[in-house]
Amino acid sequence: MYVQKLRADNATLKINTTKLESAVSQNEQVIQNQIKEFEQVRTTLEEVQTQKDALQADKDNLSKKLSRHDLGQLAESKPGLVVKIINKASDNANRCIEIATGSPLTEEELAATKKSQINGECPSLANPNYVLQ
Repeated sequence: MYVQKLRADNATLKINTTKLESAVSQNEQVIQNQIKEFEQVRTTLEEVQTQKDALQADKDNLSKKLSRHDLGQLAESKPGLVVKIINKASDNANRCIEIATGSPLTEEELAATKKSQINGECPSLANPNYVLQ
């Protein structure tokens, strides 16, 4: 009778051990998936931070440009020029928004290396091969 009890207990322990090993294996898999997801989130965060830094640099550059000019006075003295400048800047800004929301870069944007070829509103976003000087 004592031996039978020990055998029954042993069988129960084997079943419980199998269940525990299965649970441990599942937990390890969940942990590995969480680590992988964490790494993906961290990579995405780093990419977003890089884009944020680039956009901040573009914003600072634009603020610097705008602070050098009195647009009101320039508009009075040369309205045609101001209209042309504003229209080009608006087109460039719209293109910046397109790129920031996922539109692929064109061949011309990728190939731009001269100041006259770049999108002056967001050069780091629109023209990654251009080095701002």
